[in-house]
Amino acid sequence: MANREQPDLESLKTYLEANVQGCRGVDLELTAHAGGHSCETWSLRADSERWIMRRPPRGKLQPGASSMAREFRVMKALADSPVAVPRMVALCEDPEVACAPFLLMEDVDGVVLRDSFPDDFADSPARRAALGPATVETLAAIHSVDLDEAGLARHGRPTGFLQRNLELMTRQWAAVSQREVTTVEQLGDYLRGHVPDCSEVALSHGDYKLDNLMWCRDQEATVAAVIDWEVSTIAPPLVDLGWLRGFWSQPGDTRGAVTLGLALTSSGGFCDRDELVDLYREATGRDTSGLPWFEAFAMWKIAIIMEASYSRFRQGKSNDPLFASLDVIVPALAEAGLEALASAGKL
Repeated sequence: MANREQPDLESLKTYLEANVQGCRGVDLELTAHAGGHSCETWSLRADSERWIMRRPPRGKLQPGASSMAREFRVMKALADSPVAVPRMVALCEDPEVACAPFLLMEDVDGVVLRDSFPDDFADSPARRAALGPATVETLAAIHSVDLDEAGLARHGRPTGFLQRNLELMTRQWAAVSQREVTTVEQLGDYLRGHVPDCSEVALSHGDYKLDNLMWCRDQEATVAAVIDWEVSTIAPPLVDLGWLRGFWSQPGDTRGAVTLGLALTSSGGFCDRDELVDLYREATGRDTSGLPWFEAFAMWKIAIIMEASYSRFRQGKSNDPLFASLDVIVPALAEAGLEALASAGKL
């Protein structure tokens, strides 16, 4: 777990008393929450209430990263939609209260899956077979949200999204990279030279993968909540599908998502990547023939994001143990993107 600056409980208590109903005179207990690398997550207990507090990581953030206001806005808008999300409690944009802007949300009773099944969410062949379809069903629900009805029509700038993101991530790579990584450069060159023409857009989670879903403990494969919306936007739907496919490991993988510890689905019995895409196409009727570009884009983007984390680690701004191995993980992520293109006959 990364080093974290403990928020001042008295300052936090003053804010809660003034902004959250029922918090006057309560005792607070704050503990670092295990899991997650992009944002700092804390468990906050206020007498009988239990909440999750999220705030950005330490250090200078790249543009568009870890926006608590964005995350709060989209989850609040989705509260009464078919997409399950935690209930929002408060948004504080004053960095003086808890060392950074933060949001408070319901502490959902659910299971997050990364590399194994926990004891209270037992492994079974039926559950393994059901998790993939449920993951795709939830993604299809996100992409079917009526943006106007949900009040999210201005949640992003869809016109020129891909070109703008390519330019942004190219600048970020130049800013954070302290070494030459040939695979990242090669992949970026291909992506910039083959930008697809996309007219359809939808609500985009931006980081849609298995470990950003919470599962109901007492159900075989029912999503209790979709979490980590801080980079959500409006974008072509294949942005999320490419991200999901890129992060969905399968037996035999040696690079890509497995290098980040997301290895559960590589242990067998789950849908494979192509089956996920088939399920999405059946659920939405969308053309997925252009997906290899989007999967490669996902792997290139996460490689650059991880290089920024590696830079923070080298500067002493994080001691997250994952970040110590990013010197080899970053090239492996880019290699997975190149492999996605090569497998589709694009290279």
